[in-house]
Amino acid sequence: MDRDRFEKSALIVGGGAAGMLAALTLARRGASVTVLERNDRAGRKLSATGNGQGNITNRDMGAHRYFASEPKKVEAVLSAFGKEELCRLLTSLGGYFTEDEEGRVYPASRQASSVTDLLRFALAKEGVRVHTGEYVRAAQKEGDGFRVITEKGEYFSRFLLIAAGGMASPHFGSDGNGYALARAFGHSVTPLSPALVQLKTDRGGVRGLKGVRIDCGVRLERGGAEVFACRGDVIFTDYGVSGNAVFKTSSYAKAGDTLVIDLLPCCEEETLFRLLLQKTAAYPALPAEDLLRCIVNSAAAKCVLRSLSVAAAQPCKELGGRCRAIAHKVKNYPLRIEGNMGFANAQVTKGGVPLFEVDGHMMSKKVHGLFFAGEILDVDGECGGYNLQWAFSSGVCAAERMAELIDEDR
Repeated sequence: MDRDRFEKSALIVGGGAAGMLAALTLARRGASVTVLERNDRAGRKLSATGNGQGNITNRDMGAHRYFASEPKKVEAVLSAFGKEELCRLLTSLGGYFTEDEEGRVYPASRQASSVTDLLRFALAKEGVRVHTGEYVRAAQKEGDGFRVITEKGEYFSRFLLIAAGGMASPHFGSDGNGYALARAFGHSVTPLSPALVQLKTDRGGVRGLKGVRIDCGVRLERGGAEVFACRGDVIFTDYGVSGNAVFKTSSYAKAGDTLVIDLLPCCEEETLFRLLLQKTAAYPALPAEDLLRCIVNSAAAKCVLRSLSVAAAQPCKELGGRCRAIAHKVKNYPLRIEGNMGFANAQVTKGGVPLFEVDGHMMSKKVHGLFFAGEILDVDGECGGYNLQWAFSSGVCAAERMAELIDEDR
């Protein structure tokens, strides 16, 4: 590689959302860019985001949606390249995007793979070299640049961006290799744990509910105090609970906490109590199993009654004095959390290279010219497009600074 080309060269480890958008940004600024992707194609995880529908960002964007060691740094990155800038860029590449009622932004095609295709087309047009099947074994500083060793060979560049993801969803190639590369450069890595993941609960509380999906209110309690609350889908499983409300809650949850589920969030407890009293008076011979019929899901109703030791065949005329307890349980159905389903099922990794070890442009404070972006940093967001926005934003932030340094060297 001649000196002029070397001075404006950049290697990107990881062809995910952060890596691809960083590559595009650099190429448009005149850099010579090579992306090293371990999978057989770039953007595999991006193509599965939002249950395959491509939830790229959210209307309610801001640092308050993230868990990070330095929230102000997150806010600065999002301010420099946020939702509007991302949608404008992807639209300019030929996409069309819409918001749903919860503020989640999707491609109109509702295909996450189409977002990957937009970036893939743009990278090819800008002459970015994307090498797939390249697993990076080591990376080191060499002179005023970097030497990267893969299973197939060696690469040299002036700048290096590590955007290799975390440990979540290893079937997409996320095995934590990026953390090993970071440590080799002297960086630390904060404790890692799964986030946006299904929760394991006591089996008795979910017996008979497998496959049931309910719009619920969810409240996480620890030691009797509320830790987090939200509303959304809860999907009951044989091991516990899933669904978007659970994913949101999982970032806060610990084993031993209590997940309190409101099975009827559209109705006040007092209103429900009075409705049940009226029903027991109107249908005294009706069996208890039918008391909640047409009010809550039938399988959930059985669980509520079972938790209160109410026999299914007990006539409603005997339940007048128990209506308040039944109404309260419908609105406050408790499940003890025993853990989560691990990295194999998580959407994102909590923890990573701490933000205090990089500057405001995502460049290492330990090694000049080394950058990080995306999930490898200790930033994780709530469910709803926030993590993908962070990947895009931090990738662009790093790329813009690299481009500035290239311009300064000319």
